[in-house]
Amino acid sequence: MPRHGVSPGQGHPGCGRETESDRSRGSPRLRLLWTGLALALALPDSLVLWAPAGAHPLPAQSHPARFGRLVPQLRNAFGWWNLTCPVCKGLFTAIDFGLKKEPGVAWVGSMATKLCKLLKIAPPTVCQSAVQLFEDDMVEVWTRSVLSPSEACGLLLGSTCGHWDIFSSWNISLPAVPKPSPQPPKPPAPGAPVSRILFLTDLHWDHDYLEGTDPDCENPLCCRQDSGLPPASRPGAGYWGEYSKCDLPLRTLESLLSGLGPAGPFDMVYWTGDIPAHNVWHQSRQDQLRALTTVTALVKKFLGPVPVYPAVGNHESTPVNGFPPPFIEGNYSSSWLYEAMAKAWESWLPAETLHTLRIGGFYALSPRPGLRLISLNMNFCSRENFWLLINSTDPAGQLQWLVGELQAAEDRGDKVHIIGHIPPGHCLKSWSWNYYRIIARYENTLAGQFFGHTHVDEFEVFYDEETLSRPLSVAFLAPSATTYIGLNPVSPPSLQVTGSTK
Repeated sequence: MPRHGVSPGQGHPGCGRETESDRSRGSPRLRLLWTGLALALALPDSLVLWAPAGAHPLPAQSHPARFGRLVPQLRNAFGWWNLTCPVCKGLFTAIDFGLKKEPGVAWVGSMATKLCKLLKIAPPTVCQSAVQLFEDDMVEVWTRSVLSPSEACGLLLGSTCGHWDIFSSWNISLPAVPKPSPQPPKPPAPGAPVSRILFLTDLHWDHDYLEGTDPDCENPLCCRQDSGLPPASRPGAGYWGEYSKCDLPLRTLESLLSGLGPAGPFDMVYWTGDIPAHNVWHQSRQDQLRALTTVTALVKKFLGPVPVYPAVGNHESTPVNGFPPPFIEGNYSSSWLYEAMAKAWESWLPAETLHTLRIGGFYALSPRPGLRLISLNMNFCSRENFWLLINSTDPAGQLQWLVGELQAAEDRGDKVHIIGHIPPGHCLKSWSWNYYRIIARYENTLAGQFFGHTHVDEFEVFYDEETLSRPLSVAFLAPSATTYIGLNPVSPPSLQVTGSTK
């Protein structure tokens, strides 16, 4: 198997800053260079974000591959072939300084809005709202990473001028404890006790769902107050939902949860995230917290005393997919979300789990003797989490923490379930590879993996490293409750855990 190096630390060393205010926007050539690199990073993901795709789109291409295609085109377009290393670093020092000034941020936002409209990435009102929502976070990320003079010039001019190491390979450390011999799963004994687990995922409540509105509007999400009315030749959005690019009204989620009685009783619930709707261009922190508290209260109302174990979805935050690692502090951090989750879920989770939940949105607990449950924040593996451009090496130390949890479980003789939102096969390459190594090492301890995100019913199979032919684990991906896009709302699946976990 290939060997992997270790990428550098969290940030980038500081560099000299230009102080003249007239450098914050620079010459026309500088402004073109500035905007060109910004769009090279932002637009490919934006295209995926707005285009109504199938329910299970192909994984997005990695950022290095995209830049590899785009850099020669940008060089040709803007005439950078004769750009020297000192001049390049001088230009990007000015750019870095300019983006930290409010006029510079406003200018980037204005240009991005115009190009979004020009390229018809989304309707004009969506372009305007999306850019306003994303611009501050994106500029903060760019100034910390992508537009660092050394990295930008290393990308443009090669390794002699700087080092471009975004998304480089890295390794977590596995303990020196020898791996036990693989033990094939054994069928439970007749009459062995059975635990029943309800699996909820991707509820996507739309607060603004409105019956009768256009289910095929021009916006990325329809059946809403701003969708308008459909043509006379087509019916409007239904009372319960619609087979279109629409999410669900609260009454549909109430009906779904209230109808679970005959399928029960359940011993516990795995809830793998994505609570808010897909109106990702126009969401506030207050909107996201309202969705969190409203749907959490609904789950408690209909499931009563049954313990629920949640995982964090990529839509819980705003901007969508924006989950800074814990070293990002202040207003840009995710503490506003994790603190609210800890408060909303404290009746379900033991006090000792709330520490890591508040830090990074992940936790571990023992729902019953012999079983350890680990809830991962899979946004730290996401290709679309733009904060990982600063540093994608094991964000929050989550995978190294996972190794410690699994080793402790192996030492005790416990079995482990892992829950999360984004499936491992949809992650950044190095994160996915390291997760695969961990699963392979602890195959005897791991009894199940459960994810959502794709909105369809499927699974991922893990094979041994040596032959790539012996299956050693399966990740189950549950279908969504929401109809987005053009799906049948699915009654949540239930799992049966049979026999002793020892």
